[in-house]
Amino acid sequence: PVFQIALAAQHPQRQAVQGMMLRVITVTVLLAVLCIAIAMGPLAFAGVMAVAFGAALYEWLRMGGLGPVPAILVAAVEMITQFSLYWAGALPRMEWFLFIIDGAVMLAWFAIFFTELAHRKNGFKVSVRTCLVSAVTFVPAAYLSLLYLYEIGDWVMVLSVLLIVWGADISAYFSGRAWGKHPMAPAISPKKTWEGALGAYVIVIVFFLLTYWFCIQKNVFTNFLFDELGFIWGVVVLAGLVALSIAGDLWESMLKRLVGIKDSSNLLPGHGGFFDRMDATLPVIPAATWIILSVVLAR
Repeated sequence: PVFQIALAAQHPQRQAVQGMMLRVITVTVLLAVLCIAIAMGPLAFAGVMAVAFGAALYEWLRMGGLGPVPAILVAAVEMITQFSLYWAGALPRMEWFLFIIDGAVMLAWFAIFFTELAHRKNGFKVSVRTCLVSAVTFVPAAYLSLLYLYEIGDWVMVLSVLLIVWGADISAYFSGRAWGKHPMAPAISPKKTWEGALGAYVIVIVFFLLTYWFCIQKNVFTNFLFDELGFIWGVVVLAGLVALSIAGDLWESMLKRLVGIKDSSNLLPGHGGFFDRMDATLPVIPAATWIILSVVLAR
């Protein structure tokens, strides 16, 4: 009996280790694919990103009740259209279009964020139409915006924007684990806390201020931000981007709660689906692009 108890205690530990190894392997493969795509050039990078964003769009559409075949067709048409625009060299002539679309998408995400906070204790319903319309609007806007960021600042610009999201997510997780006591949105995502969110704000802002002081590269997004807007407004905008990353995370949590699923899919072993990994990124990329365009078009 003692031996059986010992085995039972080891079983969850073994599963946790195996789960972590699976997550690490998946991340390693994804990073390898991304690095190869970057090395192969812009079209390869755009193609790989089209697959990733297309998968996220497919998962989002499935949450909205669309069947697998229609969801695949819609995602494929959306991504092929955006990729073709990039391949044809249309992005430099689409700056005003992107500015308008990204501005509307950014405002919509802020509206979602405030709705999430207002209904943090009781949750809220999302209609099928709202779910589907937001999917076919938000995901392509984020993909096209990502390609614009890559066009004007190479992979460094893209990475510097993604680091805002990743930094906020990691900081919120560890800050919440260490000090979290007050749930931010218990009816939407019970594990997220105000202490975690505060930790995300502080750590991300401090990190990018240090980046600005010690890194002179102009194609780092936050360096552009502080150069053009100054310290105070740069911090305000950075805080707004962190808020948007939280909005995207809570939005997907709400959708999953409504349809009763844990992960958006099982396409990424150990991580769930592409939407699970990109939910916080989808609001931030269009907002960052809109900020850059608001400066560029004003010159």
